[in-house]
Formats: sequence, structure tokens, C-alpha cells
Amino acid sequence: MKDNVLVVEDVPGYFEVEEAKLPVEIDRWRIKQYPGFLINFKGVRNLSSYLNSRFGRSSRYKLRREQKKLEKCFDISYRMYYGDITKEEYAFLFDELYKLLEIRSHEKGIKNNVNLLQRDFYEKIVYSMILEKKASLYVIYNGKMPIDICLNFHLNNVIFQYIRTYDIAYSKFNTGYTDLMKHIEWCIANDIKLISFSKGDFYWKRRWCNTVYDYEYHIFFRTNSLGARIKAGIFWGKRKLRQFLREKKVIEWYHAKREKFIRPESETSRFKISKIDLSTDLGKMVKIDYNEAGFRFLRRPVFDFLYEVELKENEIQTFQIENQPSTFLIEGREESVLVHCSDFGLS
Repeated sequence: MKDNVLVVEDVPGYFEVEEAKLPVEIDRWRIKQYPGFLINFKGVRNLSSYLNSRFGRSSRYKLRREQKKLEKCFDISYRMYYGDITKEEYAFLFDELYKLLEIRSHEKGIKNNVNLLQRDFYEKIVYSMILEKKASLYVIYNGKMPIDICLNFHLNNVIFQYIRTYDIAYSKFNTGYTDLMKHIEWCIANDIKLISFSKGDFYWKRRWCNTVYDYEYHIFFRTNSLGARIKAGIFWGKRKLRQFLREKKVIEWYHAKREKFIRPESETSRFKISKIDLSTDLGKMVKIDYNEAGFRFLRRPVFDFLYEVELKENEIQTFQIENQPSTFLIEGREESVLVHCSDFGLS
């Protein structure tokens, strides 16, 4: 116990542990901090019954529709890596996980994402944990490419979701919600008791989770040390003030204002998109592959177009207008759009 004070952070309120009686010279203060969110599967028969308990008819229809659109437009498959994964698959998926996380963090304006900073540590330990069924990777694939990846940790019959990320080019399809539905199905099929989404108060967590709990800080200190009492009191006071500001929504207001100024320009703001008649003469056009390195920036407007027209990926064509090299045509069977990229060709 350094300086006669010990702080245990992030103790989840749903933990059921038998507490030993403290020695007479040790005292403990508890202080509530962040809210946490989880799904308790007690009494949950299947995915449909859970969705019925959390969402109205129109929301359930939208969730199912977006999953069907995703599966219609792309070559979608799902896989849970739990207890079995090759080293080659693991290395590939971990690399893709952090590529997607870095892009998503940039889009959200998150600097110094702690998950990115800890990559080396987790990459070393997670492979063996998957084999030992102490961790898992849940992946949504388009063909052979992962478009949504979730890293989980497992403890007995409880799952802790640690990192959830996705390819932002597929944003229109809300792959994260499909991921959640597939996770719920897997949990029910495998007798999981709880799935925890940890701290972080987000709208989607309040919609999807059926249990809200509190994380606590436990402050242990020696009662016979004046210095320990003062140090513990200062720590308690700072955390109490922070919790007061959190409950009054001051911290939420601060982060919202800060995000407004530091968030980078939206990826979609690069593009001006307009519908065009199929018979329009655009002059000479060059067919391009939007999956090639020089044109991958087009994937998001292409996938947005697929979402709207509900065509398969191989049912559309993309062209570059020869006399307007920053303008591209996405052509479907019955509809087409022009995409003008404001920064194409700029270094």
C-alpha cells in the first residue's frame, strides 16, 4: 500500500464478490463514477424476443432491413474466432482491426486513442487467449475482407466487449448493429450470462442494454496515518467533484463543444453527389476499379449508392470522366449518380 493509500479503480457494481473483513487499522471509502452498460440474458429466449423488449416495430424493421441490405449488396459472412484460429488469420485480423480503428478514430477526432497505443501489448497476449477461450474476435466479412471486427474478453459465462470498430465505407449499412444482433444470437446459443459494454455513456448503449450499473472507486487507507487520511480525502474530493459535474451534464457539454472544434472534416463532405439521367452524354469515360489503390476513396459514395438502389456490388460500374478527372460516374441498372471529389489529384 504505497503511501498508506490504495485506490482500486473501475469496480463494476454487478460483481458479486465475498468481501473479507478489513483489519481495524484499514478503512475504505467508495465513490460512484461512470455508468456501465450490459445485457443480462436471464429469461431471454432468442434474438427476436430481446429486440421486442427493447425496440418498437419500426426500429426492429429498420434493423432487419439494414442487415438484409448488407447481405444483398455484398458477399457477407460471419465468424466468431473462439478457441480456434491460425496464426496467419490472427495476424491478418489484428492488423485489419487496428487499421479500421485508426481510420475510425480519425473520423471521430479522437487523438491518442489509448486502444491504439496499447496495440503491441494486446497483440502479444490475445492469440493465446483466443485458443484458451479467454478472448474472441467476431468478424463480419465482405468476401475475404473484414468490414466489422469486435475484440472480446471472456470470464466464465461473461463477455466483455473491449474494441468494436468497422470499415467507415460501410457506414450507411450500420454494420455495428448487425454485429450486435449476431453477438446476441451467439451469446444465447452458448449460454452466456452477461455481455458488458463497459463504461462510456452512448445513446446506442442505452437503447440496446437492459441493465445500467455504476463503476466505483474503492479508496483504502490506514486510519492511523494523518497523511494517508489527507491524501485519501483529496482523491475522494476530486472524484466527488467530477461525479457532480458528470451528473449535471457539464462534462458532456464540454466534450460536445470540444468535439465540434477539433473534429476533422467529414469524409462525405469531400463529395458532391447528384443524380443523372442514364441517357446523358458525358463524353469519353474510362472504366475504373474503386478497389484499386488510387480510387479507394470512392468506396464510401459507391457503397452509399448500393444502399439506396439495393444492387449487388457486381451489378454496378464506375467510370472516370476523361475531361473532368475529379468527376466519376456510378452506373446502376436503372439509376446513376455523378460524384465530384473536391480534393482529387491534390497532394
